[in-house]
Order: sequence, then structure tokens, then C-alpha cells
Amino acid sequence: MAGTFFIMIACFTWALDTLIRYPLLGAGYSTLQIVLIEHLTLVIFIAPMLWRYRHVYRHLSRVSLSCLFFIGGVGSAIGTLAFTEAFQYLNPTVVILLQKLQPIVAIMLAFWFLKERIEGQFVQWAMVILLGSFVMMWPDLRHLDDAQWHYSNDSLSIIKGYGFTLIAVVAWGAATVCGKYLSHKNVPANAIMSGRFVAGLLVLAPLALVQTETLVSMQLSDLGLAILMALLSGFIGMWFYYQGLKTVPAQLATLAELSFPVFAAAINWLFLDMGLTAYQIIGGLMLILGNIGLRMKELRKTELNAVSQRV
Repeated sequence: MAGTFFIMIACFTWALDTLIRYPLLGAGYSTLQIVLIEHLTLVIFIAPMLWRYRHVYRHLSRVSLSCLFFIGGVGSAIGTLAFTEAFQYLNPTVVILLQKLQPIVAIMLAFWFLKERIEGQFVQWAMVILLGSFVMMWPDLRHLDDAQWHYSNDSLSIIKGYGFTLIAVVAWGAATVCGKYLSHKNVPANAIMSGRFVAGLLVLAPLALVQTETLVSMQLSDLGLAILMALLSGFIGMWFYYQGLKTVPAQLATLAELSFPVFAAAINWLFLDMGLTAYQIIGGLMLILGNIGLRMKELRKTELNAVSQRV
């Protein structure tokens, strides 16, 4: 069960991240600047790891190097920027609803790229988890008919909104599968994590040079918060995530990631005095219990296979 719980711990750190990220965005700093500072902080912090695992990077195959670059450059950098940009064009509820396609993308890619089988019991538990995610969103979905889906009726703006959202969905789903592929190739979890941050910075730095107008001077207090956020959700969160990914299939990992809104709702309740609704409680329980049930099914299957091999 440790692998699933490790990924859930990572989701908890990502939920804590929102207590810092959104105030920084509200203070007028651009998404690009915040994400750039995160990656720069992390690359400096993990520099000793880069040196330690230099022989690992040197002997990676082209496919493994491509996966590592995709995780950081596309999944970490482009995916985050695209998801945030989508909020400029679409109602946040629409963006978050479309983000629920991420597990489907990851499951299909894991089936094709990693040859992970999609079994009947897996589908049943996956439906419980996805349904729990939608239950948590139901109050927002119910009012979506009365809300403005798009902030502009311009066709190009609408296409941009959906395009940015789908880029993020595919980037994050594929990044999970790429991470599991590297685990299959026995690449150490810390090497994957370190390479992710470097690849992200290699993509973000040129973007920042092209869009220098989005970079402004930061107050020391805000810079300190950005560094704290990078270490919390970046280093600690990703450490737990890749430790968990070592022991669970990509299919389970992407569904465990859906526990993020559960922790986000709990943090809003604890720190922002926002009450929990019945939908959030019921949906959250479905998400957590569904992930536990799915992991227990996998463990039973592993035990049965071990017994049959001994016989």
C-alpha cells in the first residue's frame, strides 16, 4: 500500500502549494515567473544529485532520455503553463472538468506503451474513483448551465482555451507513463526527479528570455515564499511521488493523483475556514476508498501470482 499512499502524500503537498501559489499570482507575478523561480530553486538545490547520478544520465538510451526530457520539459513546464493559461479563456469549472480526462489519457498510454493490461476489476474501481471526483465537483457542475463557459465568444479564444487545457491533460498523463517507463528501466527515483527539474528549466529559460516583460522584481518576502513552495511541492512532493511510482503501475498512479482535490478541500477547511459540503465529503471518501480498494486488488493479484509460481 505504501506506493499509493506516497502518491497521496505528494498530492497533499501539491494542495498545500495553493496556499502560496495563488497569493503570489494575485500579487501580480506571472505564471512563467513563478514556475521559473521554482525550477531554478530546485536545480540549485538538487545540484549534488545531478553530480551523483551523472553516470546514470550518461548511459540512458535515446528513448529514456526522451522520456526524461518529456517529463520535465513538457509535463512539468509546458503542462503547468498551459493549464494556468487556460483559465484566461475558460470558466475554471470547465478547465477542471476537462482535466479529469488525464487518467484516461494515462491509462490508454500505459496500455499502449507499457503493455499494462486493463482488467475488469480495475475498470470497476476506476469508475468509483472517477465518479467520486465528479461528485466533489457536482455543485459547480450543477451551476455551470447558468454560468459563462467562455470569457469571449471569439472562436480563436475558445479554441485556445480548450487547446491549452488539452495540452496540459496530455502532457501530465504522458509524463506519468514516461516516469513509470524509467522506473521499469531501473532509473533511480532521485535521478528521475533531478532530471525532471533540469529539463523543465531548459524549456522555461528560453521562454523567459523571449517574454522578459512578464518578469518583474519580487519582494524578498514573496521570493522566500516562492522558494518555500518549490521545496515543499517540488522537492518533497516529487520525492514522494517518484518513490510511489516505483511500486505501482501507471494506471494506479494516475488515479491516485485524483486525491488532490480531497486534500485541497481539507486544506481550505482547515486553513481558510471554508466549510466542507456533503458532496465533497462523499466524493472524497469514494476517491480514497476507491484507491485503497484498487491497490488491495493489485496486491492480491501479486500474491496469487507468487503462489502459483511456487506451486
